[in-house]
Order: sequence, then C-alpha cells, then structure tokens
Amino acid sequence: YGDTAHFSVILQNQTDQSLLLHAGLRATNAKLLTSQTNQQAVGYSIVIQPSKRAALRFPVTTIHSGIARFQFVVSTTKNKTCASFDDAIELSLPIFTPATSEAFATYGDICDEQAVLQPIKIPNNVLAQFGEVSITTSSTALASLTDAIISLYIYPYECTEQLSSRLLGIQSLWDVLQAFHCKELPDISISKTKLESDINILKGRQYPNGGFGYWSNRNDSHANPYMSVHVAHCLVVLVNKKVFDVDENMLNNALKYLENIESEINKLPYSEHWSESTRFSLMSYALYVRAKHLETVADEASQLFQRSGFDKLSLEAIGWLLVALSNGTISNKYELIGLMYKRLKDKVNETGETANFITSYDDDGQSVMLHSNQRTDAILLESLLHIDPKSTLCTKLCKGLQAHRVNGAWKSTQENCFVLIALDKYFHIREKDEPDFVANIWFDNDYCDQHQYKGRTTNAYTRNIPMKAILSSSSSNISNNDKNLIIHKDGNGRLYYRIAMNYAPSNLQLKAVNYGFKIERIYAAIDDPSHVQKQSDGTWKFKLQEKIQVTLTMTTTQQRYHIALVDYLPAGCEPLNRKLNGTLTDDANSSITRSQRNNNSDGRRPYLTIGWTDHENLRDERAEAFRSILWPGVYEWSHVMRATCAGKFITPTAKAEEMYSPENFGRCATEMVIID
Repeated sequence: YGDTAHFSVILQNQTDQSLLLHAGLRATNAKLLTSQTNQQAVGYSIVIQPSKRAALRFPVTTIHSGIARFQFVVSTTKNKTCASFDDAIELSLPIFTPATSEAFATYGDICDEQAVLQPIKIPNNVLAQFGEVSITTSSTALASLTDAIISLYIYPYECTEQLSSRLLGIQSLWDVLQAFHCKELPDISISKTKLESDINILKGRQYPNGGFGYWSNRNDSHANPYMSVHVAHCLVVLVNKKVFDVDENMLNNALKYLENIESEINKLPYSEHWSESTRFSLMSYALYVRAKHLETVADEASQLFQRSGFDKLSLEAIGWLLVALSNGTISNKYELIGLMYKRLKDKVNETGETANFITSYDDDGQSVMLHSNQRTDAILLESLLHIDPKSTLCTKLCKGLQAHRVNGAWKSTQENCFVLIALDKYFHIREKDEPDFVANIWFDNDYCDQHQYKGRTTNAYTRNIPMKAILSSSSSNISNNDKNLIIHKDGNGRLYYRIAMNYAPSNLQLKAVNYGFKIERIYAAIDDPSHVQKQSDGTWKFKLQEKIQVTLTMTTTQQRYHIALVDYLPAGCEPLNRKLNGTLTDDANSSITRSQRNNNSDGRRPYLTIGWTDHENLRDERAEAFRSILWPGVYEWSHVMRATCAGKFITPTAKAEEMYSPENFGRCATEMVIID
C-alpha cells in the first residue's frame, strides 16, 4: 500500500502491414493516474510498423489493501480492406497492508452483569480507507482463540518446529476453524491444502532413524531431539483427529525414535554439553507423546522419575510425566501423581485471580527446549486437567494464560500451540450450561446489530464498522473523539466477546529501532555504479531492469537464539537466485546469498568469515536468513534483486528477531525507492 507503479504492456505487430491499435487498461482497487479523477479506465491509440514492437506505460497507485485486478485490451480499428485483430490479458496482484498498520484487541465475557460498556478512542491522522472496529460475539470461549489460530496460520517462517506447531494448534481447534469465518483465513479447503503441504514438507525432513532436522535431513547434520519429539506429537494428534491422512511409515519411524530417545541423544556429538534437566525433559516429552498415542508408558515414566528425582526434573517434565502416568495402571500410580501434584502446588505463584509457574533450565533451555514461562503454564494446565479438572488452580492458570496475550495471541509458535491444546481441553470441560440469549450491539447512539444464540454451537458472529464510518461520525462531534461501544446480553448463558481495532497512520514512514538487534541496510549496483544512487533526501534511485545487491548489517551485543533476519523488497523488485547460472556472470557458483561475520562489535575493521547462516529462503516479496545460536558480534548478509517495474515504492523495514522471544528484535527505517 502507498506505492505508485508504471505497468508496462508490450504490443507486437506480427503482420506485414502498419496497424493502428487501440489499447486500454481497466482496474479495480487501483487508481489510474490520469488527468481525470476517479477514472476507472485509460487508453492509447498507437501506430505500430510491420514486425515491430512498442511498450505502453500505465501509471497506477493503490486504493485499499487486498487484491487489485487489471484488464489490458488491444484491438485494431475496423477496416473493410484487412482483417481485424484483438487480444486481452487479465491479472491480479496482492496489495499488502501498510507496514505501519497497528492492531489492538480486548476480550471479555458477560454473565450476570448483562451488559458491558467499552470506551473507544478514535485515532488521529489515519487512513480512512484502511481499518475498522470489529465486534465478535460467541457463546463459547473457544471463539477467543481464533487470533492464536490466525497467528499460527500466517506465521511467515517454516522451520520444522513452526510447521509442526501450526498443525498442532490448528488441529486442536479444527471444529472451531470450520465454524468460524475469519477474513484473515482462506476457505477451509484452501487451509486444508496448505496444511497437507506442511505434512509433506515434514516428511521430506525425516532422517532414516525417524528423527527430524530443523530445516532438512542433510547427511552432514543430525536429527534434532526436540524437533523429532515435537513432530511426533504433531503426527499423533493428526492421527487422533482423523482429519488428515498420515503416512504410516513416517509415524512408525517417528515413534521408534521416541522409544530410543535416550540413546539418540547420546549419539549427538554436542549433547555432552546439555544439562541433565534438559535430557530428562526430552525423555519426558517423548513419554507424553507416546501416551497420547495410547501406548502404556506409565512404568517407564515411573522408572524415569526414580532416576531423576525432583532435582533433575523441570516443571514441564513433571507435567508431561503426569499425563504419561495418568493413562497407566501401575501399582504406585496415585502415589507418584500425588507427589508430583504436591510439588507443583509448592512451586506455583497464586493471586486471587490468576496463577503461574516460574521455571528455567540451564543455559541450553532456550536453545534446545525453546522454553518459555507461558508454555510451561500451558503444559501444566493440560496435565492438571488430566488429574484434577475441578481444581481452582486450573481456572487461575487459564486466566493467567489469557492475560498474557498480545493482540489475541501469544508470543511464539511454541506458546500458541501448547496454549491452544490446553485451553481447548479446559473450555470443553468447563462450559456445561446450554446458552439461550440474544446479543445486542450499539456504537454510541447507533444501534448496530443483534444475534441470537440458542443451544451449543462454536459459531461466532462478527460486525465490522469501517474506519471511514468511524471517522465521519467523529468529525460531526469535534469536541469529543471518544466513543462508547455497548454490548448487551438478554437471556441465559455466558456471552464471550472480542472488540478489535486496526488502522494505519497516514504517515507510512517507520523509524529504526533497536531492542536487541541493530539493523542497517545498503543498496549497491552490480554492473555500473550509476544504476543505484542515493539522493540527497535519502531516496534511492534504481535503473529499471538492472541488478542490485542488498547488504544487511546486523549487530547484537548478547548471545541470541533462533534468529530470523528478513529483508522485505520494494514492490518493484524481485529476488534473484545466485545459484542459477547466468544470474551473475562472474559468480555462478556462489550460494543463494552471501553472509559474513565480524567477531568484533567495537567498531574496529572486522575479520570476516563466510556462511554464518543455517538456512536461507528467497520468496516473492522477501529474503530470509536463519540461525539457531548467534554470538555477540556484527554480521553481514547480502542477496541480489532486480528492478523489474518502474514506479515509486515504499521499502518496508528489514527486521531481525528471536523467533521464540520476539520482544527481542530490531529493524531499520522504511525508505523510498524510485525505479526509472
């Protein structure tokens, strides 16, 4: 959004006569830059000589985020002396939401109080054509989890953990996904196709021993134990839900890896540095997954507890062992469960409303186990629902988890998938009263809508108030830009609601920030220095059809885990794969990108080493680099793109983040690029 592009259409005369052609463009959700305002079509008349070609340019700009459609038509003038010719082409292009778009949401429920009043602060200096206030009502709390589902579905990176977490979380609420119609998600059939593709990608990353790697199953690497258990967890849930077909050999090999998890850990050349707590946690997670596959593993869980004791067990491991023990029939089952339950009660932090656990591993907790406190709370909530579902501790843990959401979701794919698993189980146990009520909605003095809920259903109802309507109602009352949203319930049952607002500031420029990473981006010409120039006002100027090298410099002063470095390209450019012959005439044998590391972060001239990245991706609109562990230092990474479309484009920021601690991130500033 915010770009101006000059579409080029090539006309070729393949006859031996001069032709007078009429060419035109019609567009929807795009504005044609002509002398007349609100014009939906524009055309040219041109004479093309025999066997010659001509290029026509149509300048257009965006209107709304979404899809823009274009129809190009060309025809000859009617003539009795020669045949007439015509041709046409239609294409669709995505218009991404502004990089500066912001979203906020609040949740709640109405039971005894009958109504709720939510003040709405109308934002200033925003785009009227983008954004809305959205009110969603439902008779089940499962409706409040849709933002977490969306977060998993649209998550941009695709390592083995992230694909497995997407499948796990969405499968846990598959019935909710089928019932809800979220505009952020495609049709259920398209979603199913995407998830089936994820399963096939995982299958291609399985090692002969049944384990899985982070990005591949390369011969020069090893299966990762946590990834392997997590994928097996995903496959077991898929089999239990019976929505997708799972390759039997893939599942059996994964379960075989879990049976031999301890020996597989010992085979790894780097596992000798892992703490015993991490080792026992991996083994406990494996037993939990096997128990979900209806294997009898209570005796193995008891033996593991005898070896470890509480001193070498993380709280997550205790939660996983409780599930493994609860499905068994060993003689000391209830004694062990009682001991572990008491341990958890001793470790919990409780308030009058919420509860949470504080736990940690040694140094490898984040790098190996992808640990976080909210994931621990979710794992322990699920385990307590197995052994004591009526406990008030379950209610407090649920409220504590919901309080840690940001814009409806939790901070990482790990948190989202484990929380969805736990809360799905919690809400199905706790929601027993059959609803029979009507929900009414007012926005200030205007009555918006009503919806009736009768009987048990996972359906949700959404009412959207466009930002254009909100701003127009606000302008009529200049003295007060605040509004009130009122939701009223009439009848029996509990009404759950979600009130969300999203908007985009009229200023589409973002400043650079450093919350753990400093990011700098430089563009450079490859063939001729004149092809890339930086103007005095900071705007970059690229020559059309020429290659540009993009260099990102990333600085971090602390050790970081599971980093994603992403560069979003100007819309008028496309990435080039250096591995393809002919991309760069003197560089045909290079990698897709170039990466270098500077071990000094004090500003001295670096000693650079090639290849600090673990995995790299080139996509239509961005280039990505990943690393599991990043030491303090300065890192360079570069890729090549080509300027393919003339126009004026806003370049989104380049960003680095810890994928499982996304509050640690950094970005460069947005920039303007002119391609001519």
